[in-house]
Amino acid sequence: MSEHRQPAPAPASLGEDLGVLLAACCERVVRTVLAALGPAGYGHLTSTQAITLLFIGRGINTVTRLAERSGLTTQAMSKICAVLQADGLLDRQPHTDDGRSRRLALTADGHRLHDLLSQAGADAERAWTDLVGAQTLQTVRAALAAFAHSPEPAAPTAQVRLRFT
Repeated sequence: MSEHRQPAPAPASLGEDLGVLLAACCERVVRTVLAALGPAGYGHLTSTQAITLLFIGRGINTVTRLAERSGLTTQAMSKICAVLQADGLLDRQPHTDDGRSRRLALTADGHRLHDLLSQAGADAERAWTDLVGAQTLQTVRAALAAFAHSPEPAAPTAQVRLRFT
């Protein structure tokens, strides 16, 4: 009689550093999403450029707001947007409320790439759901959102930027 064995459970992570685990998960999701860029002809885009495109597609439409959201300077974000514009992925249009500002909008190609990146993100999330279950992932999402959106007790002394290769 053959015995059916369950796969061995993943090693307990109780002793692992939370920051290291979060960084590893973030890198894995970003790698999964970026893998979709190459076949679409956009393998040259960086993770910051891809995330910027996602932010613009989700309504963050000025360089200043993008810079604030991503923790970059407005000068650095302006350069990122210039690359996306040169690639035909976004347009800069006069802002209706502020003549000094430009509103950013995705082009048709930008919308197609946004949809591709969004789908890749959904695929990565599905893989995570398959691994830990929908309820667990919902709990993780709620915990991450609570921490991410809570006020910081003191201003950080140095700006931290995560870089994904």
